[in-house]
Amino acid sequence: MLNKINKFGVLVLFVLTCFFACDKIDAPYRDKQNVISTQGVIYLSDSEVIIDGDTFSFSGETSIPQKKILAEDYTGTLCGNCPYAGEKLNDTIKPGYGDRLVVISVHSGFFANPCPGGFACPVSRPAGALETDFRTPIGNEWDVFFGNSNAGNPNGLIDRMEYPSSQHIKTPAQWASRIQSRSVLPASFALRIDHLYDAGTKKVKLAVQSRAVGAQTGTYKLQVVLTEDSIVDWQYWYPPVTPASDPDFLHRSVLRAGVNSNFGEEISSSGFSNGGLALKGYNAIIDDHWVEKNVRIVAFIYDATTYEVKQVEEVNLIP
Repeated sequence: MLNKINKFGVLVLFVLTCFFACDKIDAPYRDKQNVISTQGVIYLSDSEVIIDGDTFSFSGETSIPQKKILAEDYTGTLCGNCPYAGEKLNDTIKPGYGDRLVVISVHSGFFANPCPGGFACPVSRPAGALETDFRTPIGNEWDVFFGNSNAGNPNGLIDRMEYPSSQHIKTPAQWASRIQSRSVLPASFALRIDHLYDAGTKKVKLAVQSRAVGAQTGTYKLQVVLTEDSIVDWQYWYPPVTPASDPDFLHRSVLRAGVNSNFGEEISSSGFSNGGLALKGYNAIIDDHWVEKNVRIVAFIYDATTYEVKQVEEVNLIP
């Protein structure tokens, strides 16, 4: 059964009766946001950009890529049903698609509000348990816009299809079939990401090139975000998992920050001719508390009117 915010009274009675035996989580509990800048970005063409003195060049490419799918899992550390959904997505569904399925776990809403201030937080817990705050400004805005937490977590979006109908929010039981139906579609865009990372300064310079596969009409936006995989931290589970609060839960593909605003930026207001290109360059700073080898750069292009994700690409910060 999905968690429903309007049933919080029942939930609070349940969690207040739970007892925990946990270790304290060290501060900081909330990661600062990375610093984004477009200063020092000089565009030479649709295939070449200089970012703070480093040149990024994309050679001509005409191959037709496969369509990749974006799955957004809306979740929270105090959402007791959410771990089951996350495991299904990452451990059961994703292996069948490999890198063709890109997952972003968005912590937002009622059940992402951590202890000690979160209303769903149990009072009988060791100090420090369930206090890590995985929420982000971009994730909060997505959640408000698409209405995921209001619909009851866990749920998600698959390529943001069918927005703004009430059908755009998908339950975990719908994820597999929806992903499969998207996987057989032809690709309408190709995306390429190139980047340089300086571990000493924590600075990443990145360039993203979009290429139309066939003529494309409409207005399109490019969104670039950073995620972090394999974060070991607290998570609350509903029974039959015992103990209900797990200090060693593996949080997968957690949304960390947006690189080019909360809804990206426009790359075309009049569509693309076949092979039409768009190039964007950015600077970003990686937070000191993120594990660099687990950080990923995710870029996706979407229809600015329907919000349908046309293509998505993902690369590791450290290859």
